[in-house]
Amino acid sequence: MQPSEEVKQRINIVDLVGETVQLRKAGANFRARCPFHDEKTPSFMVSPAKQIWHCFGCGLGGDIFEFVKQSEGVEFPEALQILASRAGIILKRPTTEYRAETDKKKTLYEINDLAAKYYQKVLSDSKGAEIARSYLNRRGFKPATIAKWQIGYAPDDFHFFENFVTTRGYQKTEAAAAGLLVRKDDGSFYDRFRGRIMFPLFDLHGRVVGFTARLLADAEGAAKYINSPETLIYQKSRLVYGLHLAKTGIRKADFVIVVEGNADVITCHEAGSENVVGSSGTALTQEQLELLKRFTENISFAFDVDEAGLAAGRRAVELALSMGFNVRVVSIPRELAKDPDELIRKDFSLWQERVAAARPFLDFYFHQIFANIDLSESSGKKQAVSQILPLLSLLPDPIDRTHYVRLLAEKLGVDEQLVLDLLNRAAVAKGRVAEKSAGTRRLVRKSYEEILEDRALGFLLKFSPDLPGEWEKFGVQDFGSLVNREIFAAVVAQRPQGLEDFFVANPRFRDAAQLLVFAVENELSALPEWNLEDAKPQFLGGFRHHLLKKKMRTLTTLIRQAETTGRMDEAKVLTVEFNNLSRDLAKYHAQ
Repeated sequence: MQPSEEVKQRINIVDLVGETVQLRKAGANFRARCPFHDEKTPSFMVSPAKQIWHCFGCGLGGDIFEFVKQSEGVEFPEALQILASRAGIILKRPTTEYRAETDKKKTLYEINDLAAKYYQKVLSDSKGAEIARSYLNRRGFKPATIAKWQIGYAPDDFHFFENFVTTRGYQKTEAAAAGLLVRKDDGSFYDRFRGRIMFPLFDLHGRVVGFTARLLADAEGAAKYINSPETLIYQKSRLVYGLHLAKTGIRKADFVIVVEGNADVITCHEAGSENVVGSSGTALTQEQLELLKRFTENISFAFDVDEAGLAAGRRAVELALSMGFNVRVVSIPRELAKDPDELIRKDFSLWQERVAAARPFLDFYFHQIFANIDLSESSGKKQAVSQILPLLSLLPDPIDRTHYVRLLAEKLGVDEQLVLDLLNRAAVAKGRVAEKSAGTRRLVRKSYEEILEDRALGFLLKFSPDLPGEWEKFGVQDFGSLVNREIFAAVVAQRPQGLEDFFVANPRFRDAAQLLVFAVENELSALPEWNLEDAKPQFLGGFRHHLLKKKMRTLTTLIRQAETTGRMDEAKVLTVEFNNLSRDLAKYHAQ
């Protein structure tokens, strides 16, 4: 028996889910409010007979592993470990190499945890740490906060931790592999961190994997902050500071605030803003944003509104936009404070006001750009286009793109079609550059949404004469790809009898359309038996299901914004629309 099946046999889904939400009997099943989205009417169902759960509001569902994945923000291997431990099952390690690496990681986790406790003890008890205690007191950190975040102090000595870790039975080479000791050319070792405030770095599950160390006294040639080097358990590009404590707050608020420094994160949490994480002074990577997207698709960046601050945050914003995040900006004018930490220390309500006033990034960026450009000259218009157009091309949602294309056209005083042509031309040029450099670039996988969209359009094209009513169930706005939108619009406008007729009228779409159709034919050829009616739900149903959930997520955000700003009539109208879509989704599942 597979370990996953054994775990399923030992854990009752009702008991597991019942620890997170209040379940009520509903016939043979149990009902509750969904823990993964806000709802007033319970639509979250648990089936003890089938050992599955499903939410008819947000569309999520699965078995015990999927529930742990969604609630803990982990992947399947970690969910298996969590549930196996709960069931008292010891998972077997398959290979010698795997066991060796796992043992090494276990040792590194132990040493980093030991180091955090050691530095904490030094901070609280050592006379030599008085300067560190005074610094933290001046910064306003409470004792409970220092304990919660395990802040410590590394003595200003080359061998204190080296001597300590060996007394606990660990090798110096192991402590060096954990990033806490440095090995010299002659084979001797010394402490990496000396005379610094120590901020432990935690992974998603709250394990210490490294440290950020802040220098207390200025020293010539010494960096103010230094981090642990990358190790088997610490990869800088994959760690989001504070996420282990922020994930519940993020899911509850349905948005995350990204600040720059560790101290900013800690102060925000101390004050009650528990959906805040830190970028640790660098632009967020794709891996970090993918981690955040497990918990929300709404992200707010809090950075300086000057040119340096915009430049520093631009890369992360571009990446977030391209990944489908709804991006906003929490701006902190210099006259108020230099960072969130200072603003909150001054007055927490000021920070709350700035968060509530956060603007969509492109609205904010439009204002910043046009405030400093003279649009009476053609050079100013060209400058605005060159700065804004690349951002518009990153927006995956066609509704967002249309909105900002119209706004840019109005600002420039030009025809909207001209901006659209420029955007399309830039997209084509970008595609050509990608083609030329394909041999030297890492392939980028299509998103799940893109795959569903391609399969649906390819199926419609392949069987166009036999599916006249199916085309009417979709709209141009449902397709995120520019080429797919244009193909769809051309077919709907011309109603060709078959592919060849379409290609004659639209030769420029031949390659793209043939590729879509080929993928569908390839997939159908792998099926032993199929017919058109049975294939329709497989190719078109998944895309419709995705569009329904996407529209519901958008409405959820709009409803929350309307309620927050007191626009209750608008919220009611949007709620009716949401409930209609929810019923459509329920019908879809029933079918």
